[in-house]
Amino acid sequence: MGAVVALGWVVAGCTGGGDPGPSPTVEEPVVASPSETPEPTPTETGPVKPERPAAMERDDAEGAAAAAEYFLELYPYVMATGDTTEWEAMSHPTCQSCADFVAQARTIKQRGDRFAGGGVEATVERPELYARDEATGIFPLDVTLNQAEFAILSPEGEEIHAGEDQSVVRRVEMGRNDKAWVVVAIAELDQ
Repeated sequence: MGAVVALGWVVAGCTGGGDPGPSPTVEEPVVASPSETPEPTPTETGPVKPERPAAMERDDAEGAAAAAEYFLELYPYVMATGDTTEWEAMSHPTCQSCADFVAQARTIKQRGDRFAGGGVEATVERPELYARDEATGIFPLDVTLNQAEFAILSPEGEEIHAGEDQSVVRRVEMGRNDKAWVVVAIAELDQ
């Protein structure tokens, strides 16, 4: 608005000829005082989807390990958002654990429940020690999972289920399907 008013003053001063008439009355523009902007209501953001590691492009034990770690670290994101797209793409049809997790994520979303916490850090120690099974093409990997405490809350905020911090080792079998890594199975190890 200030630029338009200033431009009007310059044009008025450049008109030529004759006696100057009465000075024009310049009205100061009325500037509305800024109304107070209400403080934004904080919104809870869910977990951020982990970044897909470049090592997943490899067709060896390092690639299998990177894919297994990534898949498992998707867990809190999948549960909190209900976005199972990538998880399903990386799940072999025979992976019952994978299907169970997808069903759980869908149930949480359909009921309007909320998954809170549950961050996962997955690690395959020394992936170079694992060999592909020649008969099946599968890499059997032992993955250490550290999961933070979590809770599933009803739409009213009531705790439906909770889990404590835990550290477990799982056998994750990784295979290739159309040049992409898939989880064939997730199983408990005999301790």
